[in-house]
Amino acid sequence: MKQIIFYIIIGAVFLTGCLKEETPVPAPIPGNVETVQIEIGWPYTNQVYYDCGTNKVVATNTKYDWDLAFECAEGGFHILGNTSKGVFVANQGGVSFSSVTSISGVNWLWDAPSGNLDSTAIGDWRNTNNVYIVDRQYNDNGTHLGYKKVQILSVDNQTYSFKYADLNGSNEVTYVLNKNASLSFVQFSFDGGGQTLSLEPEKNSWDLLFTNHYHKFSNLPMPFVLTQVLTNKHNGVLVAEDNNNNFVNITLKDTINYIFTNEWDEIGHDWKIRNSSDNSFTIDENKSYVLKTTEGLFYKIRFIDFYNDLGVKGYPKFEIQKL
Repeated sequence: MKQIIFYIIIGAVFLTGCLKEETPVPAPIPGNVETVQIEIGWPYTNQVYYDCGTNKVVATNTKYDWDLAFECAEGGFHILGNTSKGVFVANQGGVSFSSVTSISGVNWLWDAPSGNLDSTAIGDWRNTNNVYIVDRQYNDNGTHLGYKKVQILSVDNQTYSFKYADLNGSNEVTYVLNKNASLSFVQFSFDGGGQTLSLEPEKNSWDLLFTNHYHKFSNLPMPFVLTQVLTNKHNGVLVAEDNNNNFVNITLKDTINYIFTNEWDEIGHDWKIRNSSDNSFTIDENKSYVLKTTEGLFYKIRFIDFYNDLGVKGYPKFEIQKL
């Protein structure tokens, strides 16, 4: 028995001597600080999709291009209103489609500014016959686009079916919209007899959306449309706000101390401060943001301007660095 124990000990020592020492993994090298300016433009017309990893604008469209957005995920059924132009929705309940003819006395609803899909104006329409009135708001010329009544008929993994018409019953259309599995949402416009629009880029290709968007102030009954920065929350982007550390000093190891959220509007609008006397803006120099991207990488961001070189607002400028 002693011999057996002796050989086991000798073997263990031999094997230990043969094992390679572990090589420590070097810490990632931070990227360079890049300065980026986004052209939303005045009067805040564009919606601009930006990717941190490539430091590029991926896609741009105007906020007037669409009315509703349809979730593309397998099993997805959620429908969003275009908050960038202030779309409101009124749920008239399970009534006949033809009976909805007026906006008199309706209760207008809006999607939660956070982007949470359990808090949309249309809500869970499945297993109902609900008829909705959509206030399309205004086009770029300031002309009101009117109202549409909408009834969602069905959804499956490939398509939505719905019908819509003017409130007086004219221009009724039954429409089939195809999902696109590479996107989080597909947009739809009532213009031109109905159009499916793939305005949002491929869901893994962007992190931030610069756009007008709803914000609900607690002391006011209705939301305001403000110029904001939204995240690709439906594809895993997370954000933490830092008001305590100098932007330059934030490092990768600090990310374990942040509380990250997937709220759509965590960056939002309040990195800039509005002067109510002249409607000008200055930057809140105390705010920085740490972003976890669709690729799982961390970046820090701070805003440095809201104006272009000609003094026109609607051109947010920021510094970004990979941690």
